Amino acid sequence: MTDEREITLTVNGTEHTIDVEPRRLLVHAIREDLDLTGTHIGCDTGNCGACTVLKDGEPIKSCLMFAAQADGAEILTVEGMEDLPEADGIHPLQEGFRAEHGLQCGYCTPGMLMAGKALLDEDPDPDEETIRDAISGNLCRCTGYQNIVRSIEYAADELADRAAADGGAVAADGATDGENGVAEPTPAPSPEGGHDAPNIGGDADTFCGREDCCGGPGGADPFDRDALLDDADASDAADDAEANTDADDRGDTV
Repeated sequence: MTDEREITLTVNGTEHTIDVEPRRLLVHAIREDLDLTGTHIGCDTGNCGACTVLKDGEPIKSCLMFAAQADGAEILTVEGMEDLPEADGIHPLQEGFRAEHGLQCGYCTPGMLMAGKALLDEDPDPDEETIRDAISGNLCRCTGYQNIVRSIEYAADELADRAAADGGAVAADGATDGENGVAEPTPAPSPEGGHDAPNIGGDADTFCGREDCCGGPGGADPFDRDALLDDADASDAADDAEANTDADDRGDTV
């Protein structure tokens, strides 16, 4: 008689309740009990990384964890990647591995995809060194890794392009407004006093609020973009007229 216990796993968004022996490994529960065979078994010792899945968003080697230890957890396997919000029929990482020839025999690929997913969730714009560090626990005997690195770089670029196409842009330091990925505009510094002047070139207008400047009764409406542009044009015209007058006084040709 086996001493089984009931556990509940949410795998790729679907909740499963299964009975497992205390010694049953998570990788065997995923492959045999849930019939999700995309997660591969390579070594059963945690060395190769072929069995990598995401547990509550973190990459783990499922051959090193008992299924009972994952009770109540959310698990992502390679089969669930195409259903993620950032996927468009195929996940950018999968697209990258296809476009950049990041696989040959393909046995290590599910684990590589999971490691890449975890990396891009944490760092959407990783450099090559960061990518190599992230996949250092995943072994490949075919590719020499360079094409795998390029595949993850491809995915990072694709995700950034999609974000920009949706109206968002990630700032150089990765900062966003926390809602839709749009970088906050940087207010233009005022030449006097160093306060924030109206930023008519950004996505939103900011102003200093000082009554002797843009917030004063006689100043331009800080949220009236057209008025601010008209004022700028008038100022430029005045400067040109003054330059022409000075040139005429000197007998120069402007």
